[in-house]
Amino acid sequence: MLLSPYSYAQFDIYGEGTVQLANGKSQPIDFGFSYFRQDGQYRFIVGRYSLTVPSVPQKYSLALVLQDDKQVWVADFINEPLTGFDLELAQYQLKLFQDTSLVNARGGFVLQLNDERYYFNRGPGQVNFLFTEQGIKEVRVEGMFKPAK
Repeated sequence: MLLSPYSYAQFDIYGEGTVQLANGKSQPIDFGFSYFRQDGQYRFIVGRYSLTVPSVPQKYSLALVLQDDKQVWVADFINEPLTGFDLELAQYQLKLFQDTSLVNARGGFVLQLNDERYYFNRGPGQVNFLFTEQGIKEVRVEGMFKPAK
């Protein structure tokens, strides 16, 4: 039997963290990305969701929806309102927290990606994970603004 010389993309990026719920409780979360071949098809797994895909996705968007400037919804994490979260995923650290001393941040919410900070703008925020066949190529925050330093 001859072996095929081609290889296919495959990655498994584990992410873990904690969400701070609006009711004051905290809960651990597992949120990562996997891409592999199974039974002749490609599977892409995001957190608790699994999809059959024709090739590695170009990107995945994590939506952060600010409600009444008091709480944030991140449906990919949990179906409850949040006041914050921490997530470590590969070389990326993503954190949402409140700093009520900030006057130009809606609800005092700050999203921090590694060392960069972002505030909510008019619509929802997005954390876009861009992929290559080896895994995460880049992470970009959109729909939010960077405060002046």
